[in-house]
This record gives sequence, C-alpha cells and structure tokens, in this order.
Amino acid sequence: MENSRLLTFLIISLAIVIFYNQLLQWRHPELARRQTRVGATAIPTGAATPFPEQAANSLAAPGSASNAVGTENNAARTVPARTITIVTRLYQAELTARGGRLASFKLKDYRQTDAPDSPPYEAITGGDRLPLGLVIARGAAISDDGEIIYTSDAPAQIDVAAGGATVTLTGATADGLKLTKTFAFKPDGYVFDVTAAVNAPSGMKIDGVGLQLSRPLTANAGFRDVPELQADVQDKVLNDAQKAIEKGVPPVVGAITYAGFGDRYFLSALMPLKPVVGTLAMDYVGDEADARIVFDGATTVSSAVFIGPKELDVLEAVNPSLKKTINFGWTSIIALPFLKLLKVFYRIAPNYGLAIILLTIVVRLVTLPMSIKGQRSMMRMQRLQPQVERIREKHKDDQERLNREMVDLYKRNHVNPLGGCLPMAVQLPVFFGLYEALLNAIELRHAPFIGWIKDLSAPDCLPVSWIPLLPFTQCHGIPVLVILMTITAFVQQWMAPKQPDPNQQKMMMYMPVVFSLIFVNMPAGLTLYYFSSNLLGVVQQFILNREFQQLPVPAAT
Repeated sequence: MENSRLLTFLIISLAIVIFYNQLLQWRHPELARRQTRVGATAIPTGAATPFPEQAANSLAAPGSASNAVGTENNAARTVPARTITIVTRLYQAELTARGGRLASFKLKDYRQTDAPDSPPYEAITGGDRLPLGLVIARGAAISDDGEIIYTSDAPAQIDVAAGGATVTLTGATADGLKLTKTFAFKPDGYVFDVTAAVNAPSGMKIDGVGLQLSRPLTANAGFRDVPELQADVQDKVLNDAQKAIEKGVPPVVGAITYAGFGDRYFLSALMPLKPVVGTLAMDYVGDEADARIVFDGATTVSSAVFIGPKELDVLEAVNPSLKKTINFGWTSIIALPFLKLLKVFYRIAPNYGLAIILLTIVVRLVTLPMSIKGQRSMMRMQRLQPQVERIREKHKDDQERLNREMVDLYKRNHVNPLGGCLPMAVQLPVFFGLYEALLNAIELRHAPFIGWIKDLSAPDCLPVSWIPLLPFTQCHGIPVLVILMTITAFVQQWMAPKQPDPNQQKMMMYMPVVFSLIFVNMPAGLTLYYFSSNLLGVVQQFILNREFQQLPVPAAT
C-alpha cells in the first residue's frame, strides 16, 4: 500500500509539472498569439541610394522615436534611408543609415518554416527601435541615436572575404556631438564587432556611452517559444520575460559577459570588449523591450555581437558562458550531457529521429539496474499482498502489533516496501533532464524523421484533409506517435503489478489518457522518445513477468 501511494504521488506530480506548461499557454494566449504592434515603421531595403543631406538631428530619449507624433519627425521617417548589405557564408546583414543600426540579419543555414521554399530565418524581428543603438548619458538623461542619419563611403553591398570587412558610419547631433560607429565583419561565424565613439565639443560633458538592443517580445510559433531578456552580469544569470520587464527590473552593475534577447532557438547578444564593467538597464516601451548597457565615464565602447543559433557547439566556441542562454532550468547539469550525447548519435545515424531512439536505448540501459530492482520489488509486494491483508484484518485494533508483524513479514521475504519507488525517484531527474534537452535542442528544429514527420520540434500530426481540426491543437489529421505512445503506456500498465486499491488501479489506467492530452501539443521529438521508452518498457516487463512466474509463491504464515 505504501509503495503504491508513493508511486501514485510521483506520477501525479510528474503530470502536474508537464501539464503546467500547457496550462500557461491556455490561460495566457497572448504569450503564443501576441500580435505585433500596428503601425511599426518598416525599414526600406531597396537599392543603395546616396545618403540624404544630413540635417542637424538631436538625439532622442530611448524609446521616444517610436512614439514621436510630430509631423516633421514622422515626415523624416518616411524618407528612405540608404542600406548597406553585408554578405558572409553564414548570414546576410543590412545596416540602415537611420540610426546606424541593423535592419536585417538573415541566417542562411536556417529557414523561417519547414517548407522547402521557405526564406532564410530573419533574426531581426521588426519594431520601431532596431538593434545596436548608441546611447549617451548626460547627467540623469539617457538619449539614443534613433533619428540620426549616418553617412558612410562603404559600397551598397560587401561580400566579406578572408580578411574581413569594416564599415564606418559617421553622424552628428544638433548640439555638436560627433558620432562614429564602426562595424567589423568576419567571413565565418556569427560574431562581429562594433565600436561606437562620441566626440563632444569643448565645454560639453559626456558622462558615459553604451549600446542598446531592442526587440518586441512577440511569441514565436511553437511550444513554449517566448523570447526573454538574457544576461550574465557579475556571474549572475538573468532570464526575464516580458511581464517582469514591464513591471520593472532594477539595473544591474558589474562585469557584463553578455546581454541581449533569446528565444528557444536563437540569440542576439552584446558581449562587451572594452570596457566590460557597466550598468545593464532593462525597460519596456510600447511593444518593445530594451537591454541598454552604459559605461560610466567612457566616450568609446567596443563590443562583440552574437546573432545566431543556440547550438551548443557554436555557443561554446564563441564563449562558454553563452551556453547558459539555453535555459534548461535546474536540470542543466543533466540536460547538457544528454544534448551532447544526442549530437554524437546523430554522427552515427544522420537522422535526429534515429538519434533520439539510440539515446532512448542508452538511457534505458543506464537506468536498467534501478528499474529492474524497482519492478521486482513491486512484484514481490504484489505477491505478499494477500498476507498483508490478513495481518491488517487480524491486528486492526492493535496498531503496534500490526506494524511489528508487517516488518517481520517484509524481513522474512527480503522485501523493502519503498524499494519500488526509490529507484523511480532517482530516475525523475533523468526524465526532466531529457525533457529539457529535447525541448530546447535547435538540432530538432525542422529536422525530419520519417514520412509525415517533417519537423521533430513541431507536434506530431499525420495530415488527413477530411479530419476536422482536433480540439486545442493545430492538427488536421492523426497524431500517430501520440496514439502509439498511449497504446504502449496502456500495455505497460496492464502488464505491471496491479495496485491493491481498485481506485488507485483505475487512476493508474487513466494516466496514459492524461499524458496523451498533454503530449498532443508537444514536439514530436519528445513524443518519439517516450514512445520508444514505453516500447522498451513493455519488453522489459514481459521478461520480468516470465521470470516471476517461475518463482514459488511465498508460503502463508
């Protein structure tokens, strides 16, 4: 009885944790369907035209550019600004003269969707305030260069060769500040450098300069793919979502390793080079979040910029600290090795579906001794159940005698009442680690498996045109893997030792149904793992059942 109660508790706890993710998306649909702000100004990307004659532009306070309502300012924003296109092996970037910022950053090795003709993934998510703004501190006031029109002698398009390429932009404000931004691009990798400098006329004091990243925190398509601010300041990791930033996050001061915005699969982050000790401030204006780094007393700031995939090898090659942006939560120490092992299996079998199956087999083999020990203990407990019930009935009025007789029974038959649950409790961290590893692996994004499964990061659905949309899903068809996972879970429950309490037994049989409702919207890669694990569990239970059929039944006492 004690064994079954603890097992039931563990399973219910597990279901609650997983179901909580689904509940959040149901209760807060804005996280998954938030619309981009109406009226956001698009940055034109046409052919290279000469820079317009630059007017004397004052720096605007951060965020004010997107909210400006003056006729003159709005008219200025409608003037097409020149763009400079930078092409490397891995990405195509566009710098706009207005604000000297990134208007586009397309990753060539990644696509917007899993469609064969899908365009390259666009890392710049739009909005009024584009990434890489220059900010200037004068007293308590912070201003940026959002409306400055920069000039440059760079050509309209630059194909970055082996030696790299440099683009220098210059601008000025109405009160005489001279602004310079220098971008240094490399032929390989997702990192480039930016240096921003402010030259003030005699008698004007500058208290500090810095850089700013901005982006709307609009949820991406897919399970639990909500962007958030991510940073590492003074070895303290920050992961703040939209609500936290809107409510107000206090500035953080210290050595800044990285600061920027990341979603489930991609990251845009500043990595200060000189200076590195500054203040990271976070705020939310309109529909955009800002991550602003200011260095007191500086007039020049240099930073590396990473815009690319959250692929473990890529992040570690740039800076080992960047792997913290893959948000595994408390399971990081377990999930990271599983993710690395998954990539090893992909080299053996170049299909991530097969790699997941191989990973499942290895995990099953590693946990096999604990699993078998737990199952054998449960089966012994089941065989002793008739004697347990007789003892309970015989000594129901003498609790002390009842406990003593129960202990004697277990000792004589070498049974630990908790033996079936303790190994399972040990395996729970493994379960959560695998869950997080497969959920956050960019390698599964748009990775095909077999037949209808074109994307292991998307929910499983075999398209059938005449089947209506399944409730609470985007599936016009049959979730084949989910059904197979449910069937194998039922078979496991049917083969496993029966619970002595009929109510608990019924509840255990309902659990596969609960899990099927949870997994119908989860990535197919996760479902494939649990289906494979269930299948191996059925085989294991079949062998153990045959083993126990050959053992003598304990003699009644």
